[in-house]
Amino acid sequence: AAIKDWQTRYPQNPGAKTLPTQFSQVQNFTKASTSTIALLLPLNGQAQVFANAIQKGFNDAKNGVLNAPQPAPAAPAATDANAQPSAPQAGDANAQQPAEANTAANTVVSPAMAGNMPPQTEQPQSAAQPATTAAQPDSSAQVKVYDTSSQPIAQVMQQAQQDGATIVVGPLLKNDVESVVNSQTPLNVLALNEPEQIQNHPNICYFALSPEDEARDAAHHIYEQGKRQPLLLVPRSSYGDRVSKAFAQEWQQLGGSTVLQQRFGGVSELKQGINSGAGIALSGTPLTVEQPQSAGVAVAGLTIPAPQTTTPAPTADASGGSVDAVYIVASQDELQLIKPMIAMRTSSRNNIALYASSRSAQAGAGPDFRLEMDGLQFSDIPLLSGNNPGLMQQAAKSFNNDYSLVRLYAMGIDAWTLANHFNQMRQVPGFAIDGNTGKLSADTDCVINRKLAWNQYRQGQIVPVQ
Repeated sequence: AAIKDWQTRYPQNPGAKTLPTQFSQVQNFTKASTSTIALLLPLNGQAQVFANAIQKGFNDAKNGVLNAPQPAPAAPAATDANAQPSAPQAGDANAQQPAEANTAANTVVSPAMAGNMPPQTEQPQSAAQPATTAAQPDSSAQVKVYDTSSQPIAQVMQQAQQDGATIVVGPLLKNDVESVVNSQTPLNVLALNEPEQIQNHPNICYFALSPEDEARDAAHHIYEQGKRQPLLLVPRSSYGDRVSKAFAQEWQQLGGSTVLQQRFGGVSELKQGINSGAGIALSGTPLTVEQPQSAGVAVAGLTIPAPQTTTPAPTADASGGSVDAVYIVASQDELQLIKPMIAMRTSSRNNIALYASSRSAQAGAGPDFRLEMDGLQFSDIPLLSGNNPGLMQQAAKSFNNDYSLVRLYAMGIDAWTLANHFNQMRQVPGFAIDGNTGKLSADTDCVINRKLAWNQYRQGQIVPVQ
């Protein structure tokens, strides 16, 4: 409206005749329809516990539960590791099943019986202020939940389209996401995971909670703090490989030099090292990574591939005492051994800053642990960092203090918000949402990036990083 008013007042201004591209996109923007939402989740099998948490968050956001009066806030608590729906961790077997995932307003639809289900009566949304910064969407949308574990994903998508879905939220498992991306579906899709190779489709966005996502955010945070010689201390596993690659690629895109990496084993190996007095010397080796390739250029019907670039290893050993930051990806038990092992071999005068992922921050960490971690910074989703203490207390109670499920609950809340802002994320450059899993924005491929909250252990307390 302000743009149109300005054009009316200054019709001869060259800018009024030919608007900048971003203004044109805003003017031509049309909100995506969310009248019928198909929520695709695996409701059986190993991933069911993850799906239930996401579905509860989605339902609570839709039905206005987040707007209800919240209980008195408790002290901010730390979060567990990022749960990976495509590869459940052993610890997930002990997670408590959340409360009944399906509300009366939402029908679980199998492809065989979806067409026979009667329309659902929706409850009006509460008029209270929303818990998130983004405006609360109208809750009159009809949500149908489809079980992706009972039928091939192609059949589920076909049924959702026949049922009149205007947008699909899901699927959750990586192989299902890849199938949907390759299916050329005409529906708008907010996928809840990322395929190995991101494909840019005008009707698809990717929203995932992944360790790579957190590593990229850590690269930005550490770089913004003025550090220039980071070392990655990661598990000796494929998980560690994924984190290292994501961090190093993002770091080099920011203009940083080659990243160093150092691997460690499990708790038993770390205990052997601390008992022998070996410590951790922070003598990493250079990590060589290929940057994500740009798309090729099409000329006269032929595609010319973009030139491949590989960051060369440094000619000299970059580790010689120059490390100024260490990003540690470890469990709480591992971190409790790693930090003193670093202190055993590193002088306090070196002033090396320590950072950790949310993998090491879990419920139940007492004052002794917080004192031992003094000075260390760690990333977390905003919900678990105290941005809404009442909702956090309520969610933690619902999931028996399993913060990996609380994280997925927050993902469900944000999935509802993103679905209701699908075209803004896809079409309006710079559009961002203050979500419960981070500050959400989209890149050119509509991969949803999350800027996390950073906290620090200080004198036995957890305080925000200023």
